[in-house]
Amino acid sequence: MQEVIVQTALRLFLQQGLRTTTMDQIADSLGISKKTLYEHFPSKEALIEGAANAFLNQLEARMQELRQAHQGNTLLTMTAIANHAYHTLSSVNPILFNELRRLLAPLRSTVLNRIRATISTHLTQSLQEGIQQGIFRSDLPVDMLPTWVGYAIMHIVLNPSFAEEVKRSIPDIYAETFLLLLHGFCTEKGHKLLETYKNHIRETYAR
Repeated sequence: MQEVIVQTALRLFLQQGLRTTTMDQIADSLGISKKTLYEHFPSKEALIEGAANAFLNQLEARMQELRQAHQGNTLLTMTAIANHAYHTLSSVNPILFNELRRLLAPLRSTVLNRIRATISTHLTQSLQEGIQQGIFRSDLPVDMLPTWVGYAIMHIVLNPSFAEEVKRSIPDIYAETFLLLLHGFCTEKGHKLLETYKNHIRETYAR
């Protein structure tokens, strides 16, 4: 029952935002009483934390699936992951990006740190593989780049104020940032491959 509650809450949070979604709505969607809901989650904050963990678990699992599906082709792997992130961001109510910055400090810190750690793990592996395959420059600062990219995504790409200033959607900013980074990473061989894959980011992806 707890997993069903979390998935229902996650769907509503992504569609409507955190503030608009009430415990009454979640209980009604599940066909249970609010009392039963509170027996599983003592507060809305606890449910938000559970939903955030479920979202990140699903994201990490999908990234791993795509990495395995395209093993040996680093640029295609990265493009497929970027495609998934682009469509995920496109499906989120934009108000959620503002609300995430207003979460209680411990939960906000936990969520942001986990996102940065996921980015760092996958990007470090991709950079190392890309260098071995000759598609990424061998002089890339692999020890620093994943952390830098993580901070850029969290503080610029997913920043609603930046999106408003440049008059672009967050998914589009993400896609353009991803391509700019890859252009900087690639060797001549990598650039030729990138021309093949770059339009895949915004397309409907089928593995």
